[in-house]
This record gives sequence, C-alpha cells and structure tokens, in this order.
Amino acid sequence: MNAQSVLRSRASRLRSQAGYALLSVCLVLMVLLTLGMASTFYTTLDLRSTAHYDTGNSAFSAAEAGLLHALSTINAVGVQQFKRDVVDRWGTLYGSASKSIPSMSSLRYEVSVAADAANPNTTGTVTVTGLAPLQARRSIVVTLNRGGFNGAPGAIYLAADDIASEFVGNAFDVDGNDHNVSGDPVVGGPVKPGISTRDESVNGDVIDSLSDIQKDNVKGLGFSASPLSPSVLPTGGPSVDDLDQIVNHLLSLPGAVTTGQKNFNGNDTFGSLGSPQITYMTDHDVRFNGNASGAGILIADGSITISGSLDFVGWIIVRGATVVNSSISDSTTVLGNATILGSLWTGDLTIRVGGSAIVNYCDACIRLVDDMDGANGTVPRPMQVVSWREVL
Repeated sequence: MNAQSVLRSRASRLRSQAGYALLSVCLVLMVLLTLGMASTFYTTLDLRSTAHYDTGNSAFSAAEAGLLHALSTINAVGVQQFKRDVVDRWGTLYGSASKSIPSMSSLRYEVSVAADAANPNTTGTVTVTGLAPLQARRSIVVTLNRGGFNGAPGAIYLAADDIASEFVGNAFDVDGNDHNVSGDPVVGGPVKPGISTRDESVNGDVIDSLSDIQKDNVKGLGFSASPLSPSVLPTGGPSVDDLDQIVNHLLSLPGAVTTGQKNFNGNDTFGSLGSPQITYMTDHDVRFNGNASGAGILIADGSITISGSLDFVGWIIVRGATVVNSSISDSTTVLGNATILGSLWTGDLTIRVGGSAIVNYCDACIRLVDDMDGANGTVPRPMQVVSWREVL
C-alpha cells in the first residue's frame, strides 16, 4: 500500500471516530440536561410544597382567629337560649359571612353557627373555615355548651355604647363587693366592678364624671384607695338590643306580673324572698311616693322615681334613662333610703347617681332570681368550648 492510500485510510478512521465522539458528547449533554430539568422540577415541587404548607398553616391561623371572633361575639350577647339568642340572630350579631384579618387581607375566615337538634337552648356548634392564598382551606368545628352561673357584670351595668353620666353629692354608695340578702358583706364572695360598662370609651366617660371626693363611693373590683381609682371597668356584656331579647324572655316566664300603674303611694310589695316575682312596669313615668319593697326581677320600660324608700332584692332592668338621685323626667330616680341588693342594668344613654342611694352587688340575690326559671336559669350565661376538631 502506497503512502497516499495509508493517508486516506487514516483520514477515514479519524472521521469515523469524530462521529462517535460527537454522539458521545450529545448523549452526555442530554443526560446533563435531563438531570438539570429534573433538579429544577423537584426544586419547584419542593418550593410549591413549602408554599402550600405555609399557606395551610396560615389558613389554620385564620380559622383560629375566626373562632376567637365568633366566641367573643357569642359571649358578648348574654345567652339565655342559644338558638334564639345566637343562631336566629347570627346575621345581625356577626355581620357578613366572610371577614379578612386586619392588615392581612389575603387571609380570611368564614363562620357559621348551628343549634344542637336535641338541645337547641344549651348546645350548639361553631364551624370556622380559614382561607389563604393558593386555595388553602382549613376548617375547625367547635362544640359549645351553655356554662354555669356567672352572676351579673357588676352592681350597675351600663348596656349603652354611649353614656352621659353625672354623679351628685357624696352620700351614695355603689359597691361590687359581694353582699348577702340582708346587705352584709360576704367575705370571700365574688367581687364585681361597682359599675361595669361595654367598652373603654364608656368606661372613660363614667370615670371622668366622678369627682375626687366621689371616686371612693364606687368600690369593688379594681378599686384603689392609693392612688385613688374607682371601681369602673369595661366588662363587655349585652347591648341595648340584647336587653330587649332578655326582657322578652323574662316576660314569657310563668307568673310575670304586668302593671300600667303610675303612682305607688305606700306599702307596695313586689315579691318576697320566699316568693320572688317578675314585675313589669309599662308606664313611662312610674313614681314611688311611699315605702316599697320587693324581691325578684323588676323591669321598667321608662322612668322610675323613688321619693320615699325602696328595699329591693334581685335584678332591676331599666330600658329608659336611669337616674339614681333626683327627679328628672324619663329616668329612674332613687331618693331617700333606697337600697338595691343584686344588680341594676340600664340601657339608656343617661345615668345619674347621688343622694343616699345604695346599690350593692349580691351574688345570692342574683342566684335567687336565676332559680325562677328552674334548671334553665334566667340570668345570661357564657357559652363554653367542650370539644373541637379539624375537618378537611
């Protein structure tokens, strides 16, 4: 074989080897590309999984926030019957079905309530669904049961969201420390605010209305002699509309006595400790001109003026303005030796306290009227969580 043939043979072999090398390089590149794509794919999956995990947790947190909102809404009402007081009024009490968390608009929650079919007055459920980005949803179902006796919010409870208060003189006494039915202090008994309010705004208005010499006349939970601070605290509680619900229920109980009488001129009795009575006064300017006494529940649509003396044990609910001091139209006026043991609730915008009136909290007195509806109890109770579960 001559030299030229040898050269041609070598060139042919080189071209053949170059083709194999190119194929090998292409195969390696394809493998690397496949590995890169797989790595990107799994990284993306991992990122998505992490994102879904995070949004799932966010949805659960939103559901928890919704549950706290729902429970605070329910227990602010004062529940006598769960279906009537909460379920049937949920759209009004709670508002729109879907709510966003403040400053976190991407997180929302939806709440629904239902009464138990067997025990609609005492038992129910709250279902809360938390919603987050990436269509994340987490739901919690909570079972509630009407709790035990919790007494009244305070010696005086102000249900209105806006109050014009005035305190006159320095002889009145409002005390949230527990007393018995005879008016004696109970050592170790529950301590309530002398005056309890629905919110901080009302609370501040009431405190500002008290002069320095009057502040020690309002005693109870939170009272301090040094520095001087009256017992006026925001406790939350039934609104004015809620009071109407409460009153309507009380008036439906057997034995409620309705009177349209305007003037009571002496020796009038409205129940006794042995036989407490629900008394409903419909006249808007009721006047007690002599001595009066009673035990049970006294409900007034308008004003009550007490110019003689009144000894009342139990629960007084006034839907008009409340003035504990001097005669004023369209108000509740307590003069002379008036003594209220239990709790006084008012739903109007005006409260005036003064004279020598005494309003002392009495847990036994509230228990007395609570028993007037048997096992159901007349006094509103909180709803308590007895179980919860997460549902998918």
